[in-house]
Amino acid sequence: MRGRAPASRPCPCISANWPRSCSGCSANRAARAARTTPDAGFGSRTMPRRVNHLRWKIVALLVAPLTFVMTLDRAAMAVAAPTIQGELGLSIVEMSMILTIYFWAYAIGQIPAGRAAERFGSRSVLFGTSTVWSLMMIVTPLGGSFAWLFGCRLVLGGAQSADWSSSVVALKRWFPAGERAKGNAVLLAGLYLGPIVSAPLTAWTIGHFGWHAVFYGFGALGLLLGAVWWFGYRDAPASHPLITRAEADYIAAGQPPGPTAVSGSLVRCLRLGRFWIFGIQYFLLVLIQSFYTTWLPTYLMRARGLSLKAMGIDASLPWVAVFVAVFVAGAVSDRLLRKTGSIYRARTPVAIAGFVVSALALIAASRAEAMAAVIALLCLSFAAVGFVQVVVWSAAQDLGRPFAGVMSGWTNVWGALSNVAGPMALALVVKVTGSWGSGMVVIGAAAACGAVLWLFVHPERPLLAVAAGGLPPGSGGQSAPRRDPRDIGADAGRVSEPAD
Repeated sequence: MRGRAPASRPCPCISANWPRSCSGCSANRAARAARTTPDAGFGSRTMPRRVNHLRWKIVALLVAPLTFVMTLDRAAMAVAAPTIQGELGLSIVEMSMILTIYFWAYAIGQIPAGRAAERFGSRSVLFGTSTVWSLMMIVTPLGGSFAWLFGCRLVLGGAQSADWSSSVVALKRWFPAGERAKGNAVLLAGLYLGPIVSAPLTAWTIGHFGWHAVFYGFGALGLLLGAVWWFGYRDAPASHPLITRAEADYIAAGQPPGPTAVSGSLVRCLRLGRFWIFGIQYFLLVLIQSFYTTWLPTYLMRARGLSLKAMGIDASLPWVAVFVAVFVAGAVSDRLLRKTGSIYRARTPVAIAGFVVSALALIAASRAEAMAAVIALLCLSFAAVGFVQVVVWSAAQDLGRPFAGVMSGWTNVWGALSNVAGPMALALVVKVTGSWGSGMVVIGAAAACGAVLWLFVHPERPLLAVAAGGLPPGSGGQSAPRRDPRDIGADAGRVSEPAD
């Protein structure tokens, strides 16, 4: 009669800190973490025991605050522009050149910044660029000429182009796929909190201390947060001194397999239709968003007849709505991912619905008569934009994987171009037709096109495999068997992170 296998004895090191545990214990813990995160974290409903939340502290206390400061710096010049223009005697053309050169430098720097974040790590890149852009803020008031301000804004835009790509790369390394939507929501919240705070804070500072104090204060804050970032962040989660083995294994088990660097990835991806589709859909999304960032105050005052005081209150409400919406969107997308185990079902329907709701609500707002209905519909429209934003940046990581920095930079190039072209196009439509409603209908039509494009994005199919000829790493030249494109369960595995 076959005897029962003897029960295994607990390892003496099990109560010790994980760096001192034996290799067998560490392997067992890694295996348990992998078993509790099936489908690379996509369908995980439970986490292994003793998984701390250092990754959430990283994004909430390190990544998002730097993005928030970036938006403060970006908006400071726009708010201070009338004061600076009057004090220095600049023409309207010179002031517009100072304001717009930032966006051109920001757009041009996106892809190089993304590649730098992949190659050198977010820690070094974001620390270096945040130091540069903060110094540019501090030295901006030291010169009193057009050329000085133009040069400072040029360098500022180029340096800040690294913020978003580096942040997305950091999120990809620190979050399993099943939590990235919520992680992106926190990052986007920092981005959207800036416009809520920047205008009143900048105006108050100018009123009490002058416009020079705005740039000194924001620059000093950026230097401080950059130093905190350097000491608190690590590119490889396992190398962080405060992380536990359980959390490190949980993060690693939720990463898809594949190389950490891809040679010639940008050139290969430029040949892919989905690479272009993803950029164009973001261009269309930012067309809608640019209405809120540039023309909403003017629309409320000229088309709706609001006073300056009333406009200041009503124009801030859509920003509050989108700030809340990104958290809801992150929870919804990640919950769909856990329930269905499918990136396609968790990303694509949310993006399509967001585009459609945003378009319909914006068009309805242009036709509404009651002011309360107008503001409510504008809030709904912008909140829907927030839903799409969360899904877009989660999908950028799903599609890019080892070259998420390039994917993020490419996406942001289209967004920056849209921020320049969108307001100009809307102004042209309003000038030709004499109607703000017509311009808003055009934006709504663009949103409808974005919804259609998402039918072809397929975030469940990484661009890397297509760009490399459809051969997964380590296949030895043999094509992988065909499978359902929405079946992502086979993607579980570990990605080796670059050394810190």
